[in-house]
Amino acid sequence: MSLYQLERDGDLETLTETLERSGNPSIRLRAAQIIGGLFESEDFDDDDLLVGEDTSISTDPELNEADSDRSSVIDVLVSTVTDDSNKKVRAAAIDALDKHGAESLERVIDELSETDLGSAAEWVTAQAYVESLSDNRPELRMAAASGLGRIGDSKATPALVKRLSDPDSRVRARSAVACGRIGDPQAVEALEDRLHDDPSVDVRRGAADALGEIGTEGALSVLLEAADDETVTIRRVVADALGQFGNVTPVDTLVRLLGDDDETVRRTAVFSLVETLSNAPPQQSHDVRNAAADRLGSATADDVIPPLAEILTESSGAPQRRNAAWLLGRVLGDEYEPTARTALVDALSDDDTMTAQFAATSLARLSDPSLESELLELCIDPSAPLEARSKALFVLGKIGGEKTRSELEDLVDSTEHDELREGAFSALSKLGGLGGGGRQ
Repeated sequence: MSLYQLERDGDLETLTETLERSGNPSIRLRAAQIIGGLFESEDFDDDDLLVGEDTSISTDPELNEADSDRSSVIDVLVSTVTDDSNKKVRAAAIDALDKHGAESLERVIDELSETDLGSAAEWVTAQAYVESLSDNRPELRMAAASGLGRIGDSKATPALVKRLSDPDSRVRARSAVACGRIGDPQAVEALEDRLHDDPSVDVRRGAADALGEIGTEGALSVLLEAADDETVTIRRVVADALGQFGNVTPVDTLVRLLGDDDETVRRTAVFSLVETLSNAPPQQSHDVRNAAADRLGSATADDVIPPLAEILTESSGAPQRRNAAWLLGRVLGDEYEPTARTALVDALSDDDTMTAQFAATSLARLSDPSLESELLELCIDPSAPLEARSKALFVLGKIGGEKTRSELEDLVDSTEHDELREGAFSALSKLGGLGGGGRQ
């Protein structure tokens, strides 16, 4: 079975066996990365993987066996860190343990330093990690840096900043990530040096991510300067990091990146624009949104509309869906109008009322001649959500013609829903009223 299939099925047991037994370091590396991704995914139930817990209290032998199998994943990852012959595989195992949580990282620290932190106070653990940053084994320094990022105490920032000059790029990269997790502005200058000058792309990526996490004006200035970097990966990471700033400053740079030669950079810039709007303080959101819409006038529809439609249909965050729905109404182009229309019509039934309202407002800006018929079918469909039918009536009041007026007159007489009747009356009033001439 392929690693792709194992990842799709979430088959931790087979992935763990692959990591432990494969003679191919590339396969072991990918297996460790997938395990870490499963730990990080929202669909993964962290309670299903027990670390050091006594499962003997269960009366079901099959459950006890399953818990034991799951906890063995951590054992294999720790063994991989200490024993694997490939340094990339060892690093991926540390990252997987990091994604599982602080207790798993403690296992690595205990194993490599021959200590037992056990139930030690957090400050004791942090001090042990700081001391481990100076160990001669890079794996221990990596695990210690990741652990300090998990603890999040700014007192560790100076020690982590020092590790940003570590001779091992893996340590530098994880120290940069830890600085971002802590969010201490003291690290900005050192991260700037890494972003501009480090020979490792992984380190530069970590520095860009960290600057986005820190989120100060100084961090933003550094990222804006790096937006024209010659390395595609860095431009993409910078575009992603700029989405964490909830003000209008990054908008011009993000719009400029919509014209980047690389598709991944362009798509990331769209997602970050939506994140920028979503992260803006309420008192600034209107200005930021209008600024983004104004700047998007220079972008091509094929770079903007498909990603916005994807956000609207797939994002789990209501603010992201709201802003994608709003922006779609401002960047429409003939070529991708069907893509936008489909996403917006589907959004009329969104659980978030504002998303549905923005979708309706954007639909009203469309010129697609088939939209009227589609919305009329939705209005009279008794199986459709009531909210979606009401929003469709709102749009029809903006775009409808004689056909709409006739259908809505029938709906007023036939519907049992007061909300639909009121919506139909409102739409009819905009179209000339009952028996009016309507729009031709």
